[in-house]
Formats: sequence, structure tokens, C-alpha cells
Amino acid sequence: MSIKIIKPGVLSTLQDAGRYGHRSIGVGSGGAMDIFAMQVANYLCGNDEKQAVIEMNFPAPEILFQQDAVISLAGADFAATINESNVPVWRTLFVKKDAVLKFKQPLSGAKLYLAVNGGWQVQQWLNSYSTHLKLASGGHYGRALQKDDIVNCSANKFSFEENKILSWQISAYQLEEIYRPQNSIRCIKSAEYDLLDDSSKQNLLQNNFIISNQSDRMGFRLMGNTLSLKQSTELISSAVDAGIVQLLPDGNCIILMADHQTTGGYPRIASVIKADLPKLAQLHPGKAIHFKMITIKEAEDALISMCEALAEIKYSCEHSLKKYLQY
Repeated sequence: MSIKIIKPGVLSTLQDAGRYGHRSIGVGSGGAMDIFAMQVANYLCGNDEKQAVIEMNFPAPEILFQQDAVISLAGADFAATINESNVPVWRTLFVKKDAVLKFKQPLSGAKLYLAVNGGWQVQQWLNSYSTHLKLASGGHYGRALQKDDIVNCSANKFSFEENKILSWQISAYQLEEIYRPQNSIRCIKSAEYDLLDDSSKQNLLQNNFIISNQSDRMGFRLMGNTLSLKQSTELISSAVDAGIVQLLPDGNCIILMADHQTTGGYPRIASVIKADLPKLAQLHPGKAIHFKMITIKEAEDALISMCEALAEIKYSCEHSLKKYLQY
């Protein structure tokens, strides 16, 4: 079974939960920008959370299905259609052979995930299917999807009489818990927070920052009131992780995202909590954010809450799909 890329879209790549345990050789975790939507997309079509998905931006690809398939879309809403009929996100879809999936316009969010029952059959590198663009490894030949690419997925025994949208869906309450309020980003103090001068500490929390056009999967550059240190300080390169807010020499900040480097020498003044990285990943350049400082205990509680929501969704999807897929 396979799909064919009729039109490629902008930077459509295969991603999973990331590649871990290789920072000592300079290889970061990578993986999906929105880990929540990636996992839910897999649950909706009967997969576990480890399967690869296609991460899409708008304009998104136009895709031909060359066999019947159980698929799902989760994350951003790009006004998807199958054979010109509208289909929703956060739902399970039965797709007939020769159906064409298109995306008309960006309605909300920035990253959309396409999962297929059984998972995409793509290159695994260092125990992950995620595409590492700089090293041209993992995913689909280590690169973004291009016109006429064929992406295979596991053969299935399903056959459908028509394209169909299953009636059950993820609750609005669960989605709001993850993605709202959209522009309020919770963070904790990081290693060099106390190097900021007093006015910069206030500016960090009292003013909005705009996500710059110079943002990508490596990091979101921010524009706003510049920050400064109490005194000029030389730092040795230290370990960094997704969500770290670094202070650049020009006084602006950057939030490290999924494809971040493994070490960095700029001051680490804050760290976006893991539970808010999905929300942050769904913001476009030009959007304003403001930081809200919380305690480590609050950050842990938020992550536990997100993991509990994922566990509930996984359980619900497994039981809801049984009568349709007979597994």
C-alpha cells in the first residue's frame, strides 16, 4: 500500500516522537514539533505513539491514495478535503483507493499531522523514523517530500465501500486544555536567569514578544523589548533542550524547538515547559506570545496532566476502533 505525492507542499517531512540517546555524538532528538498532535493522530487510526507521521505546513501536499486506508489528521486545520468533500481534523477517516486528499486554506494552527493505520514504511536511523534534514537521514530519504514521491505504508486487510468519517472525536475540552490560551506560554527559570538585570526580568514577563519570520524547526526567534545581563559574561557551551529560551548578543531571544542543537553558549534564561511546546509549535511567525513564569512543581503537574489526557485518548480510540477494524 502507498500514497503518491501529487503536489509537494512546503516542508512535509516524516516525524515521530524523536531520536534519543545520541547527544554525545551531536545528534539531537528532533521529532514532531507538536508531540501531542502527533501521538493523537496515531491513536485515532489504531497505532501506538511510536509510529511515524507526516508533518505538514501550509501550503500542504496533495496526496493520492493508492489503496484503501484508515487515516487521521490532527493538529492544525488546513480545510482538508477528500475528493472535494470537506473532512475534519481530530477524527478517524476511512479513505478509498484513488481518493485525493487536498488542503484549501489555513484556518488555524501551523503544523498538521497525517497518520495511517500500520504506520509509514520509511527509513529508520538511530532508532527513529524522524527526518534529520541537515544529515539527510531518517524519514523519506532524509529529505522533505517531493512531487511524485511514493511513500509506502503497512499493508492492511481493510476494504471500504465509501470514504467515511467516523462519528466519535477528541473532546473540545481536552484540546482546550492543551492549546488554550493560545499566546500564554508557561516557563520556568533556567540556569542563567539570575544573570539578567532587574528591568530585563520584568520585561521578560510583562511584555509581548513576536515570533519572527526567521523561525524554523530549529528555533523560534522573538522580537520585542531587548533584554540585557547585569554584566557582560563569557559562558562555556552547555547542554540545551527543546523549550530553552536563550538570550542572543543583540538582546533578542530564541526558543529552541525540535531540531535544536545539542549544546549552546548563549545564556539560558528560561525554559518553556514541555506541556506548552505543542501550543507553541502551532503558532505562526507574526503571532505574539507572553511568558508566564511558574514553579517546577506546576510544570510537572502540567506534564502529568497532558500525559493523562493522552492515556485517556489512547484508551478511547482503542475501544472505539475495535468494532470497525476488528483487532
